[in-house]
Amino acid sequence: MGSRLAGAPAWMQGLAAVGTLVISVLVALRLIPDSPLNPGPAGSVTPEMVEEALARSVVQVQMMSGGTMVAWGSGTVISEDGLILTNAHVATPGDVELDDLIIAVTQQADTPPERAYHAEVVAADSVLDLAIIRITENMGGGPYDGALEPIPLGDSDSVGIGDELIILGYPSVGGDTITLTYGHVSGFTANPTLGSHAWIKTDATILGGNSGGLAANAAGELIGVPTQLGAGDTGEIVDCRVVTDTNRDGVIDDDDECIPLGGFLNSLRPINLVRDMLAAVEAGVAYEPIGGLPDAAEDPNPGPTTFNVDEVTFERPIFTDAQPPDGTDFTPEGDPVWLASGATELCGWWEYSGMADGVTYDAIWSLDGEIQEDVSYLEEVWIGGESGSWWVCVLQENGVTEGMWDLALNVERELITGSFVGLGDDLAPVVLTVSNDGPETICYLFISPVTSTFWGADWLGAEQVIEPDDGVTVELPPASYDLNGVDCDLEDIFLDQQEILADTELTY
Repeated sequence: MGSRLAGAPAWMQGLAAVGTLVISVLVALRLIPDSPLNPGPAGSVTPEMVEEALARSVVQVQMMSGGTMVAWGSGTVISEDGLILTNAHVATPGDVELDDLIIAVTQQADTPPERAYHAEVVAADSVLDLAIIRITENMGGGPYDGALEPIPLGDSDSVGIGDELIILGYPSVGGDTITLTYGHVSGFTANPTLGSHAWIKTDATILGGNSGGLAANAAGELIGVPTQLGAGDTGEIVDCRVVTDTNRDGVIDDDDECIPLGGFLNSLRPINLVRDMLAAVEAGVAYEPIGGLPDAAEDPNPGPTTFNVDEVTFERPIFTDAQPPDGTDFTPEGDPVWLASGATELCGWWEYSGMADGVTYDAIWSLDGEIQEDVSYLEEVWIGGESGSWWVCVLQENGVTEGMWDLALNVERELITGSFVGLGDDLAPVVLTVSNDGPETICYLFISPVTSTFWGADWLGAEQVIEPDDGVTVELPPASYDLNGVDCDLEDIFLDQQEILADTELTY
């Protein structure tokens, strides 16, 4: 490890000199004995060594209201004059009015941080959920003494799958002392406005209080900020959130099963996305947030004053194995329900109307019925305007996992639509023919894999129906499906489940 850190900042060289990687510092120092980066005995590391190596770059940001701390997050010192990078929801929460931000600094690794400075928000972006705050004075009212050591910014576009990550912050579960977690880059997501690195995904289990903290590469450079909530495999779950229509009744409510999407972080906002904000702050000019929304430092709630989700329309998503060209004005060729093996990208594209900048949306990926929270978009801020086209992508350099994928699209926690795609040569499509042998016209046809948590869009579309003694053909990946035919009065004509592994004709 030491040879790889040549030329790294002092705190990383100090960590290398210890000869081990600290995975968690809570009440007492704990080591991972099987880690290849932990060759030394437990007694070779002391809290004082960790303090010297880490404590001067990562701080706790205490959110004060009415003289009382109401919550905390983490932050990273990024300049010698006391600029600190954190999350917008830490510096400018939308649900409480803050009267102060206090910066607490670790003096000893196994004890809580001590309050040292006051700070103010100088720029914040609700789309990125990033903010820059500046230390204004010490707790006694004197000027900032420059005691905190800034960490250099890396290039988040240069990180790849499997790269090592070191994540630092102050957890909200299990204590409030500084915590260091080891992990790897596991993937990326992309969208039209933020590009191919909208999020960096990590396999590290990061407790929620680390939000706004530091994610560094092996060279000791800041490459991301732990930000987005996701599920965790271990530890206490503090928020089980209903995000999909698991019982397929058309609404997302308490009758649906929840998944644990709070308490743990699994996504890093890439550091390159904060460079414009930092440049504006250093130049002393106003920062213009992404999407033209208000600066979150002035208005932490960027959503429109009036918005009716019932007026939102999303067309059934179409899937591709490559990111669309720059911009959102893009229409894929055909209507693929299948992609061949070897894809390193999986993208869902859809046309929309009735949206408004500032509302929240979810784009939730599932694989063979299991929600893939590490590549999903959860409570993202919309900046695509009222109408147009939009896309989200899963990027995996070593190949996207094959299977039956589906994409559910929510707006303000309400399911709008969704669809599915088979990925892999074994899922090459077969032909399904649905024939109407009854007296009623089939006006709507819903087809969904049995593993999917939603019915999705009507497969007939607005211009097509199935008259008596008529039929329709669709191509589907071989799998088991639920089928629902509905008449023009929205009454069920049939509800069936069929395994479709070869060309099949079904008559109702």
